[in-house]
Formats: sequence, C-alpha cells, structure tokens
Amino acid sequence: VCAGTLNGLSVTGDAQHQYQTLHKMYNNCEIVMGNLEIVLIDHTQDLSFLQTIREVTGYILIAMNVFTALPLQNLRVIRGTQFYEERFALFVLLNYNPNSTQALRQLGLNQLTEILAGGVYIEKNAQLCHVDTVEWRDIMRDTRLEPLVRDNGQGCPPCHESCGGHCWGPGPEDCQK
Repeated sequence: VCAGTLNGLSVTGDAQHQYQTLHKMYNNCEIVMGNLEIVLIDHTQDLSFLQTIREVTGYILIAMNVFTALPLQNLRVIRGTQFYEERFALFVLLNYNPNSTQALRQLGLNQLTEILAGGVYIEKNAQLCHVDTVEWRDIMRDTRLEPLVRDNGQGCPPCHESCGGHCWGPGPEDCQK
C-alpha cells in the first residue's frame, strides 16, 4: 500500500525529478491509497515499476506525457473516492509531443473491470488507439455518467475478430473482459 498525490497538473522540478518522485512513491506498490497522477513523464523513462499496481482508491490522471505505453496492465479497480475536476475517476489528456512521434498509443488497462464512482474523460491524445473500442459503461458503476472519449488516435487497427469489437488493443489478448 502506498500514498497517492493531489497535485493535478502542477509539478515541482524538472522531468527527471518528476520521474524520480513517481518511482519512489510507486515502486512495488499494489494499492494506491489516493490518486495516481502521472504527469510530464518523457519517453526515455522506464515505467515498468507501475505494473504492480492493482487498485487505485482515488482517481487516475494521465496527462502531458510522451511515453508510448503505460504499464498498468494489472490494474483492476479504480474506486473513485476522489474525482479529478469534480467528476472523473479516469482522466487522460494530451499525451503526445507535437514535435515528434512520441505519444501514448495504448492505455493497456486490460484487467480494468470496475470504476466504482466517477466518470471517464479521454481526449486529445493524438496517437492513442483503442479507447473508443472499450465499452466504458460496462466498467463504470454510475450509469448516469456519459464517458467522454473524443479526438484521439485516427486510423487505428481494428480489434481482433475474437473480441467482438471491444478491446484495449489489436491482439486476441487485448479483448475487453
């Protein structure tokens, strides 16, 4: 169990300091008590330490990063005890560098099956694929909320035929469960 953060889009120090803080906080962490905020991390950083995270009690914010993949493949639950911008449990925004090919291409949240409270906002991620092929209403417990997923990657490969059109990526292992 480790503590989360409540910084939003504000960061202290440079990108290297930001990465070191992230690594220190979440290395070998399985449950984040609070919010998981991944902001301003560049493509050269190894984020594999995030793969141990299985649950986040607050919200997840992924914004203004330039890595291609996010290793949160073991995340199962976002509890949403706190919201980003007062209503979102998952907020993904502007994860690309307009001057290069570096960009988030897949969320890879293949094990995510529940968002207990709060909504989903995924917008303006220039190369992010397979966020419109996820049936967010199956994951979000609050049926009154509308997932906001728009202006993301274009020309993405289709889901594998075994996925029935709902997937986190193009392979047969990426089908939404």
